[in-house]
Amino acid sequence: MSDDAIQELRDCIRNTPIIDHHAHNLLLPNEQECRSLLSITSEAGEDALVDAKSTLAHLRAVRQLAQALGCEAAWGAVQQHLLEKRLKDSQLWAEHCFQGIETVLIDDGLDKNTVHPYSWHDQFTRTPCKRIVRIETIAESILIEAIKDFNDRHEAPEVIRFDVWQQFRAQIVSAINDPEVAGFKSVICYRTGLAIPIVKPDEADHALMDLAYGDDCNERSRRLQDTSLSPYFVNLTAILLTQHGCRKPFQFHTGLGDSDIRLPHSSPSHMQPFIERYPEVSIVLLHASYPFTQEAGYLASVYRNVYLDIGEVFPMVSQDGQESVIKQALELCPSEKLTWSTDGHWFPETYLLATIQIREGLEK
Repeated sequence: MSDDAIQELRDCIRNTPIIDHHAHNLLLPNEQECRSLLSITSEAGEDALVDAKSTLAHLRAVRQLAQALGCEAAWGAVQQHLLEKRLKDSQLWAEHCFQGIETVLIDDGLDKNTVHPYSWHDQFTRTPCKRIVRIETIAESILIEAIKDFNDRHEAPEVIRFDVWQQFRAQIVSAINDPEVAGFKSVICYRTGLAIPIVKPDEADHALMDLAYGDDCNERSRRLQDTSLSPYFVNLTAILLTQHGCRKPFQFHTGLGDSDIRLPHSSPSHMQPFIERYPEVSIVLLHASYPFTQEAGYLASVYRNVYLDIGEVFPMVSQDGQESVIKQALELCPSEKLTWSTDGHWFPETYLLATIQIREGLEK
C-alpha cells in the first residue's frame, strides 16, 4: 500500500463519524454523585472498585481525560475538573464527549428512574438516537404486574399464564413495528448463561406457576433468572422476529461484565445451537465476547446471521489488550460483520474515552 493510501486510511479512521451500536443512558444530575467515576474503566463491584486505580486502563484514561480537560494527569485533578465542568455547563461538556459519534443505539432498559430518556441524547449526535429494547426488562415488568394481580385478586392460573405470554408477544411485536426501535437485547448471559435450551410451553407454564406461588415471588420476578422462563422468553423473541421477517438485530451480552456473570457460561460458543435454530435472526455478540473473542470471531465467520461487536473493551481493557482484540476479531471474522460500540453508560466520559481509543486502536 502506498504512503498516500495509508494516509488516506488514517484520515478515514480519525474523521469518519461513528455509529455507536450499543450504549446506555447518561445519569440525571442528581444521580451522578451516587455512582463512582472509577466505573468508567472497570466493571468491578463496590468493594473491588478502589483497586481499579492501578489498572492500565485507568491510568491511560487519566492521561487522556487530563489532556481533554487541560489539567494535571492525576486522578484527583481530573475528578476536580470534571466536577467543575458539570457545575459550569454539563451539557456543553457532554456535547464535547460525544464528538465524532453519528448516532447511538441506546439500551434504555437499565436504571430507568435514574437516567435521561434515550431521545434526550439526540442533542449530542448528528442523527437522532434509537432504542435497543431489553427483553428481560419487558418480561420482568409483565411478571411483576401479573403476579401482583394473581395474589391480590386470586386470578385463576390459566388467566395469569395467558396474560403473561399474550402481553409479552404484544410488546415485542409492537417494538418490531416501532421505527424508534433499532433492535433487541438479551442479558440472559447474566441470568442463566448463554446455553439457551428449547423450553416447551408447558414447561414454561409450570415454571410460571412455581414463580407465582413461591414465597419470594416478588423478588424472583424482578430479576428473571429462572432456568426455564429465561430461555423461554429469549426463544419466543427469536420466534417472533422470524415470523415477522424482522431484520432488526438481536444483541446478546457476552463475555466481559460485572461479578454477577459466571464467566465459563458467558462464552458465545454456548450459543451455537441457538444460532442454528434461528438462521433468519441477526445475532450480535456484544463486548467482543472478551476474553472469548476468537470464539466469537469463529461464529461470525461460519454463520451468516452472526455479527461481532468489539465494544466495551474500549476503555475497559489496556491498550495492548484492545489491539489484541482487534487482531483476534479479524483472524476469522469478515470485516463487514464487525460492529463497534462505546457501551457508554452513566457518565459522558465513557463515550469520549471509547471513541478516542477505538480510533487509536484501528490506526495502529
